Amino acid sequence: MKRILIIGIILIGLSGRLVAGEYADAFLELGVSARASAMANAIGALDFSETAFITNPAGISYIRQARLGLMYTSQFGLADHNYIGLAVPAGNHYSLALSWIRYGVDDIPIRPDIFTTITDKAERRDSIISIYNGKLPTFNDVENAVFVSLGRFNSTIIDLGWRYSKFKLEFPIGINLKFIHKKYYDLEGFGLGVDIGGRLRVDGEELLDVSNLGMLSVGMALKDVTGTTIYWNTKSQDRIRLTPALSFALEQPIKPLKLIINLVSEKQYRYHDKTNYGVEIIYANSLALRAGLKNSGISLGLGLNFKVMKRLINLDYSFYSHDLGASHRVGLGIGI
Repeated sequence: MKRILIIGIILIGLSGRLVAGEYADAFLELGVSARASAMANAIGALDFSETAFITNPAGISYIRQARLGLMYTSQFGLADHNYIGLAVPAGNHYSLALSWIRYGVDDIPIRPDIFTTITDKAERRDSIISIYNGKLPTFNDVENAVFVSLGRFNSTIIDLGWRYSKFKLEFPIGINLKFIHKKYYDLEGFGLGVDIGGRLRVDGEELLDVSNLGMLSVGMALKDVTGTTIYWNTKSQDRIRLTPALSFALEQPIKPLKLIINLVSEKQYRYHDKTNYGVEIIYANSLALRAGLKNSGISLGLGLNFKVMKRLINLDYSFYSHDLGASHRVGLGIGI
């Protein structure tokens, strides 16, 4: 079964080169946050952490303390997905982040076609023995991306006059510069791309004069805004087209129960104009339960928030079931 899955993954990787680059950076669509994964990666209007760069770089602007992010995913028991990133405040309004993502299927066996490519009987015999003993040469299918992100936090007071409301509007913006490297056997490609994002966030009670209504947010990200070209060592090219993503979030506190309920949705336009949905219930700012819904299935997760030596630690887990198998993700965020 695993051999079939490996072949499928390889074909998917190759199809990224055959369909006008549409899937050439598909591994980035998996995200890097266990929290986001549990909520169907629909948190482009809600993520304020070091992992915000991948969904909407505007979220980086909320960083007020240096943060280290780590993530590991075992996807279908075959592929390894890793992330490490550092985000730091840079002055009163700016934040910077440096992030590395690796997605790979390692040690894929190379099985020779012994009946058509090997004519020498002794060599053919040795190849059959090697296959039987599992002593085959291997290669890795590896995709890497490095992101340099800049966010700026902006806010202003909107006064609509004495007959209307007066409220504070947050409108952070952000930008990613990303370097992509892909290697599959003897194929190797490089690309450079740019993402931009913005967000509007306002207190719903101030805006709509509805008692106890929480914070309302809308986010817009434009990924590969300049069009990202992957240049292969075969002199062929893949062009990744600009892709918008529109996200919404409601952060609703229920103070008597020490709860915060976050409802999110995100419209993604890359492949089939799909909409993902997520929910998060946080108790006492310490324990979080999460669920998400997208076209391909349901995701679940939980999170723990606690402090060690006055440093905030976020430990998150997510589970996603797919026809190809289960995907488990663990994420760790550390204040430094």
